[in-house]
Amino acid sequence: MSPIPFLSNDGFVNNPFPDDPAEEAAALLRLADTGPDRFRTHPVPSGLLRLYGGQIVAQALGAMRLTVPSGKVAHALHLFYQRPGLTDRPLDLAVERDTDGRSFAQRRVAVTQDGAPVAYAMASFQVPESSGLHQDPMPDVPGPADLPPLARFFADNLADVPDRQRPFWCRRQMFDWRPVEPFHLGPITPMPARRHFWFRAQVPFTDSPEMHQTLLAYASDTHIIQGGLRPMGIAWDDAHLQISSLDHAVWFHQPCRVDDWLLYVIDSPVASGSRVLGTGTIHARDGTLVATVVQQGLARMLDAPREGKI
Repeated sequence: MSPIPFLSNDGFVNNPFPDDPAEEAAALLRLADTGPDRFRTHPVPSGLLRLYGGQIVAQALGAMRLTVPSGKVAHALHLFYQRPGLTDRPLDLAVERDTDGRSFAQRRVAVTQDGAPVAYAMASFQVPESSGLHQDPMPDVPGPADLPPLARFFADNLADVPDRQRPFWCRRQMFDWRPVEPFHLGPITPMPARRHFWFRAQVPFTDSPEMHQTLLAYASDTHIIQGGLRPMGIAWDDAHLQISSLDHAVWFHQPCRVDDWLLYVIDSPVASGSRVLGTGTIHARDGTLVATVVQQGLARMLDAPREGKI
């Protein structure tokens, strides 16, 4: 398969996304200590109008983890978005230590920019324990080697990608996404919400379970709401669509590596009130169910086309 062409950042207006996935990961994980349980991070550079929600999820988790005693790992995270984050201002993260038990610890974090609230989150951490196991089986779908990269789809259909979507999709992304079902641009007819994506990081990472968990949280914000638009026949790139994450939850079941293939199974049980509920399960290549994701997002159809970037 021939290399996938990418436009340089100069190919788009105000699109300073890192061209190196390792650089993007480093920016995501960089948290500066500004005081007791207080941290500051600079947004991952982007050409977007607002911060990608997965960045806020991942950095909130990272800040809370820094205050938890060694030996406890995150098993649940729930974040509420309060207002869009700006792409050119640092984020401040203030962590509160709610509980510290022998088995569990709970934390809260307020995420702000220039003193204004952006998001707040809670997470629970647990000492690993052995127990009985059960899980739903992984769906039987074609493997990633049999599927073309999503990046190739965008490269082949560049002329049809709306300008406001290009900074996010037409770049060298940290993750290689490979959709099982056909990926669409433009108008669609109503179709089932269920979708499957294989994904893995484009570069290898260290053996740190905490790093892989943080990067999994980062990736989990991608695609999950799009499936809920399909039963309504709404295209994710519709110029009249106002879409935004409202809240995001992740339950971590087993350790995993994001630099090995993972299968993201996405569905949507309901949409109402201009809101779409997306659900997802993430499986390791051997079938192990490693995480469950639930996200609610705004999906509002406007009378006039939107302007600006996503």
